[in-house]
Formats: sequence, structure tokens, C-alpha cells
Amino acid sequence: MTIHTVLIVVALIAFAVAAVGFSYKKIDLIAVGLAAWALSGVIGHLSSLSISTILLILALIAFVLAAIGWKYKKLGLIAIGLALWMLSLLL
Repeated sequence: MTIHTVLIVVALIAFAVAAVGFSYKKIDLIAVGLAAWALSGVIGHLSSLSISTILLILALIAFVLAAIGWKYKKLGLIAIGLALWMLSLLL
């Protein structure tokens, strides 16, 4: 199993546990799954640093901050991370 596959499995487990309704303190399990999924994409693109890869890294940071429960006013960090991820796919 490659690290990419392991991260995808971790994301799947986090999504399944979140779907069941399990929560742990302030950790957002959906954001954990998205962070693992984004990290698997970042690992595949680290050999060539482009604007798309930088946007994906920023999305990963937004997901990690959302996963640990960090909030800034009324900004939705999961939505920001998803927007950055989609922008990286478009470029």
C-alpha cells in the first residue's frame, strides 16, 4: 500500500465515522477526511511546484484548521478549502 492509498482509506474512515454521528471534542471529522484527501493529492504533486499545487496546499491548511476547530469570525474554513481545491483543479 502506498501513502496515497493509506490517506484515502483514512479519509474514508473519517467520513464514515462522521456519517454515523460520532464526534470527539471540537474536532470536525469531515474536515479531517478532507484534509487527508487533500494531503494525498498534495503528495502526488510535490515534484512540480505550481500555482495549482500551492492552492492545494492552502486548501489543506484550511482543512486542518477547520479540523482542529479553529474559527475566524463567520468564515467557513471547509468552504474556503473546497473553493481553493476547485480553483486548483481549474488551473
